[in-house]
Amino acid sequence: MKTQTIFWSFLAISSLLIFASFFPNLKGLLEAWNTEEYSHGYIIPFLSVLIGWHILTEKKPETRPSWLGFPLVIIGFLFLIISQLSAFATPSYYGFVIALIGITISFFGLRFAIVLIPAFIYLIFAIPLPKLIYMGLSAELQLISSSLGVFILQMLGISVFQDGNIIDLGTQKLQVVEACSGLRYLFPLMSFSFLIAFLLDDKMWKRIFIFLSAIPITIAMNSLRIAIVGILVNWGGSEMAEGLIHDLEGWMIFLICITILMIEVWILTHIGYNKGRLRHEYIGFASGSIITGKPKLKTPSIIIFVITIMLSSFTIIYDVNDRKEITPSHPKFAFFPLNLGEWHGRQSQLEPNILETLKLTDYFIADYKKSQDQEPVNLYMAYYNSQRVGTSAHSPSNCLPGGGWKITKREIIPVELENKSIPVTRMVITKGDQSLLMYYWFDQRGRIINDQYGAKWYLLVDSITKQRTDGALVRLTTPILDYESKELADKRIQDLIKESYSKIRQYIPQ
Repeated sequence: MKTQTIFWSFLAISSLLIFASFFPNLKGLLEAWNTEEYSHGYIIPFLSVLIGWHILTEKKPETRPSWLGFPLVIIGFLFLIISQLSAFATPSYYGFVIALIGITISFFGLRFAIVLIPAFIYLIFAIPLPKLIYMGLSAELQLISSSLGVFILQMLGISVFQDGNIIDLGTQKLQVVEACSGLRYLFPLMSFSFLIAFLLDDKMWKRIFIFLSAIPITIAMNSLRIAIVGILVNWGGSEMAEGLIHDLEGWMIFLICITILMIEVWILTHIGYNKGRLRHEYIGFASGSIITGKPKLKTPSIIIFVITIMLSSFTIIYDVNDRKEITPSHPKFAFFPLNLGEWHGRQSQLEPNILETLKLTDYFIADYKKSQDQEPVNLYMAYYNSQRVGTSAHSPSNCLPGGGWKITKREIIPVELENKSIPVTRMVITKGDQSLLMYYWFDQRGRIINDQYGAKWYLLVDSITKQRTDGALVRLTTPILDYESKELADKRIQDLIKESYSKIRQYIPQ
């Protein structure tokens, strides 16, 4: 009895220490779960426990503590440290799951962990996709849904013209924004289809088919929703695509998606000689023992208990977020010149709610013109003296779609200066009838970087080798007018870059 008490005490303490170590990063999940795409995330941990509980009571695997859990716990904590040093939250989420698997193997054995694979996989559905992957997927789904929606309208005899994600009905124009990409249906529906596939007692190919079918169902039904909105707007005006009516359309389409999925399950269970069934008993609480025999306290469990204490102590007591950093001084952006050669600027301010979101150290924003008749070039600089998870330079590629902007073109081009050239990211963005040309780059501890993942990598390297995580984002934007070519807009921005670049570098620590 005493050995049993020690075993369960060691397991409880190890699990609590892991949770305490990862908790500061896991709080970021709550922000994701408050969005419509991941609002189902709140129930996934509870359902994962329920799934695991039922599996264990059914199969009752024998416990054999294994050394194979040791490297997984180490890898999980390594992911946490990488996440803290690189200001990239996603690795810590996966690291937490890996550490849980490691603890399970160390105390109960590999066979025990294998039977729990469905529960561990289901936890992954609570983890948000990295922003760059999310934005790329959203853009693709927007275009596919727009094209299929237009096809449905044309099949119904409605005159319609498509320009990217803009649907022109003649009297009205609809823009298929990020919120209408279908991801608000796809993520919860895939989570639900995985749960149904797990509950289905039938052939494996049927279970895989049910899970994967969530993708075409989402795309088809989201396209139908866009077509319905087009019909209603064509009949009743733009207010039919707004407010309560728009929200009700969304809920109705999601319920239809669930209905189609369940009809699909019913059809598949009636295919073949042996009818399949949904294991309804898995929905409630399980009863009975979850393991065979009594778990024994063995060397792998004891060692992993000690290792967990050491690693947790390191991450909790010696928090990498609180370690001493070198924070170079820099001239305040308040003193950045508003007169740059022939260019004259007018400074403005960001809204308090935007500043609260960005959490930056210093910033500068101003519209520059050479003459009153010229279109302005907006110069924006954001500086962070320390970049951590949730506090780092935001890539415009990630932020703009959330504001309804569509990135129609993105490329990295060289801008020629007097004695060198610098690489910058060039983007053409649109919203409704408005088009903007944008150049931006990350100025990070002497490096000019255009890829956000590259910026994260060097943030990790420099935090270790230089004890520095400071950095800045530089962005220039100008309108693209209907009567001018993009080349003229390019020339405006490039002229200001040539005039201001040396000054910008003076205000950002190198």
